[in-house]
Amino acid sequence: MRRIRTVSICLCASILATAAAAQTYTVTDLGALSGFTSSYADDNNNHGLVTGCSDNSMLPTVPCTTNIPAEAFLWSSSGGMEDLGNLSGNDQSIGYVVNDSREVVGWSGDTSTGNGHGFFWTKGGGMVDLGTLPGGNAYSVADAITSKGVIVGQSLVSNGDVDVVLWTKSGGKYHIQDEHRLPKAPYCYAYDINEKLQVTGVAYFNEKGTRYHGFLWSNANGWKDLGTLPGGKNSEGIWLNDSSVIAGSSTSPKYPNGVSVYWDATGIHSIGTLAGGNSSSPGYISDSGEILGQSTIAGGDNHAYIWTKKKGMQDLNNMISKNSGWVLEHASSINGAGQIVGYGTINGVAHGFLLTP
Repeated sequence: MRRIRTVSICLCASILATAAAAQTYTVTDLGALSGFTSSYADDNNNHGLVTGCSDNSMLPTVPCTTNIPAEAFLWSSSGGMEDLGNLSGNDQSIGYVVNDSREVVGWSGDTSTGNGHGFFWTKGGGMVDLGTLPGGNAYSVADAITSKGVIVGQSLVSNGDVDVVLWTKSGGKYHIQDEHRLPKAPYCYAYDINEKLQVTGVAYFNEKGTRYHGFLWSNANGWKDLGTLPGGKNSEGIWLNDSSVIAGSSTSPKYPNGVSVYWDATGIHSIGTLAGGNSSSPGYISDSGEILGQSTIAGGDNHAYIWTKKKGMQDLNNMISKNSGWVLEHASSINGAGQIVGYGTINGVAHGFLLTP
C-alpha cells in the first residue's frame, strides 16, 4: 500500500548536491467542503487523489479532532473536493487512506452518541458500513487498506475490550476477522498495514490510557511489543513500510512528551526534533525511508517536517515561498511523485495542503 518515491537523474555529484539542498515545493490550498470552513488532509495516492476531513473547527483547534459535524472528502486537482457523505443516520466522517484503486477507508459516526463504524468507499458504490465484531456495535474504525483491498482497523467487543480486526472481501462483500490483542493489553488500535499484511498500532495496558506500547502483528509471527527508547514509558507504532520499518513515537528521559522514532531490524532509533523543539511525532514513512510528521520548535509551535537518514529532519516551512502566508503544521503522507499532504494554517484558517516538488 505504501508508495515509493523514486528519483532518476543522471548528473554530476556537485549538481545533485546543489539540487538536493535547494529542494522547494509549491503549495496548493485544498480548501474546504461547501458549508464548512476547515479541513485536514490525511493521505494521498499515486494518482494525485487526497482524502481527509472537513468541518467548522476554529483555531487553535485542529480540524476533525472534536465532536462536531464533519464530512470525509476526496480531492483531485481537476475536480476539487468531493463530499463522501456519512453512513446512514450519522453526521461525522473522516477519510484516513486512499489507495491506488481509488478506494477510501475511514470512520463515520454520530456526534450525539459518539458511536461510529469503519467505512469503505468507492466511486461506484458509495460509503459502505463495515460493521463490528459481535457485541461491539458501538465502535469500529477502518484505518488503512492495502493495494489488494485488505482493510485493517479495530472493533469493540462484547466485554468492552478493543481488538484489532481485518476486513477481507469474498462474494463481493467485506467480512470481519478478529485478530485479538497484544497479551495483557485489553485495548489495541491498529493504524497501518503493509503489503506483507503486517500491522502496527498502539496497545493500551490500562483503561486510563496512561500506559501504552507500539506493536507489530502479523498472522505468520503473531504479536510483538515494540517497547520504548531506553528509560521511556510509552510508545506508539504509526505507519510501516513494505520493508517492515515502522515509524512511531516514544517517550524517554530526554523527551518526556515523546519523540519520533523508527524501528528496524536493529531496534529503535530516535530522529529527534526540529531546532529548539522538545517533542515530535510522525505521520508517515515511505518505502524509501522518508519520515514525515510534526515537531515543536522554539516557542512551542508545531511545524511539519520531512526526515531522511542523509539529511536529517528538515522544516517544510523552509522549503516553500516565504510569502505564501502558510504555516505548515503537520505532514501526513507522500506519494511516488514526491507530493506531500498535511495540515496547516493560511490567512487565519486551518486547511489541508498539497506540496508539489
